[in-house]
Formats: sequence, structure tokens, C-alpha cells
Amino acid sequence: MTTLTDEQVDFIARAIRAHGIRLEDLQDNLLDHICILVEQGLEQDGNFEELLAKVFRSFYRKELYELEEEALFLASVKGPRLVLSRGRFFQWLFGIFLTPYALFCLLTLLRALPVSFEVFPGALLRWAMVGSCWPLISLAVIYFTPGRFDPLVPRHAKILLGGGSLIRVFRYEACEA
Repeated sequence: MTTLTDEQVDFIARAIRAHGIRLEDLQDNLLDHICILVEQGLEQDGNFEELLAKVFRSFYRKELYELEEEALFLASVKGPRLVLSRGRFFQWLFGIFLTPYALFCLLTLLRALPVSFEVFPGALLRWAMVGSCWPLISLAVIYFTPGRFDPLVPRHAKILLGGGSLIRVFRYEACEA
């Protein structure tokens, strides 16, 4: 395994500080991760400077200090929180709003049986279906908005639920290397 020299590690540490990272714990974590990625890249006969620039670009969208801003925000959030990927977030929302339709179909099938299954009043279920129609349409529009139109929840985003803010979207878009 290729190991970095002390000068290369010091160079990476200075570059992390030069990119605006002030938190020492975050500097140490980034230094560790970047050194590992650079060592793996050097095993494949890579150039140190080019490889370091490529690794740095993979950690941020515009600037590296975005990581520090997100770390400070997450540290400031009180109470329980849940971070979901965009796909999992929309799966949960579609599931919540499609449940009345599934229940209606299930109850319709059960009522067709010769045995009486009066679980829910039909009027309540119909109102739930009508009430979930508009959110379903809105979710479909938000989910299928193309990236070129600056969607509300972009692809590769992370969604934070709970805590101080009810919902916060972090843009994690893949970097073109």
C-alpha cells in the first residue's frame, strides 16, 4: 500500500485550512478521509497534485466550507432528527397519501365476500381519498420536475426531518470529475 509522506500530509492539512475549514475536529476527519482516498488513488499510479484536486472536488458542490456550515447546522438542531435520501423521502410521502386508496380497494374486495366486514365507515374513507388527491398531485409534480428547472428537492439531495426545522433539504449533487 502506498503511504503519504509527512510533507504530503502537511500539504493536505494546509489545503483544508485554506479552503475555509475552521473546526479542528472536521479538519482531522477530512484529513483522514482525504489521505485514505489519495493513498488509494496513488496505488493506481496517479499524480499527487491532480489526484488531490480531484478528491477535494468530490467533497463539495461549490466550496469546501459548505461541509462546515452543514456540520454546524446539524450540531445546532435539537431533538430527534431523521436524514433521508430524496428517494426514501418521496417513498414515505407517496405511501402515506396512497394508503387511503389501498384501504378502499381492500375494503371493496372484503365487502364482495359473503361475510360482512364493516371496518371503516365508507364516507370517512371517501373523504380521506379526496383529501389525499391534491397532495398526491403536488408530490408528483415536485418529484418529476426536471433538474434543469431548479426543482424544489433536487436529485441526490438529503432531507432532514424533525428538530428545529421541520424539513431542510441539503443539495448533494454528484460532481462531474
